[in-house]
Order: sequence, then structure tokens, then C-alpha cells
Amino acid sequence: MLRNATCCCGKVSVEVKGEPVLHALCHCKNCKKRTGSAFGISAYFPNASIIMKTGETQLYAVENREYRHTQKRHFCPECGTTVFWMISTMPDLTGIAGGCFAENPLPEPTHTLSNDGMCSWVQLPEHWKKSLSGQG
Repeated sequence: MLRNATCCCGKVSVEVKGEPVLHALCHCKNCKKRTGSAFGISAYFPNASIIMKTGETQLYAVENREYRHTQKRHFCPECGTTVFWMISTMPDLTGIAGGCFAENPLPEPTHTLSNDGMCSWVQLPEHWKKSLSGQG
């Protein structure tokens, strides 16, 4: 299956084939701040599954001391949407913001990460795999 993730204004996109190897909600402070929400939805695809990237992105790096990695985020300079990122501890994967697949949504996430940071009012399915810490 082919899917296209796009920013809000449509100038930046990433086309992927197949399903993510990890599709998760993350409750860490980093993901909350990236999304402006109670959690981030992240889909990680093997780099070989990235078919095409279009549009120019701006880049910023986040040093995460807790997880001992650097995250390089690519965002649209026009609308500000963070579309995709790479994490130094997972060099073979590209993370894509799950909400950017709005036209062809991903299936239900399978994991929930950094649950120690979960808002008390969030309730998630019991069958999801859980972790107290995560990659973001």
C-alpha cells in the first residue's frame, strides 16, 4: 500500500510504501510539545520504504539526554508542520507524524510509549503494548 503524509499547506510531503514497523502514541514531553497535544502519534518506516519526499523543509535538532539520542526534525517553513524526523539511535528508520496521513490514515496504533508522562484523563486500549519510556 502507498500512503502520502503531507503538511497542513501541502507543500511538503512524504510518500511511503507498506506499513510502519512501529506505530505508537508517545506521551513524553518532547512529543507533547512537538504536537501541542496530550501525546504524539508516530509512525516509523524503514528508510527503504520512503518512496519520495517533496518540498523544501527546515531542520532543527533536539538533543534528548533522557533517551541519549538526537532527533532531527523536518518541518514545512510555510505552515510549520513537523512532517518527519530521524533519530540517531534508530538510523534505519524514518519517523513520520501520524496525523500527516490525513487523506489515507494509518491503522490503529499498536504501542503506547512513555506512559509515565500520560495525562490522567487519557484511556487507551488494553491490547496495546506499553512502555514507560520511548523514543518519541
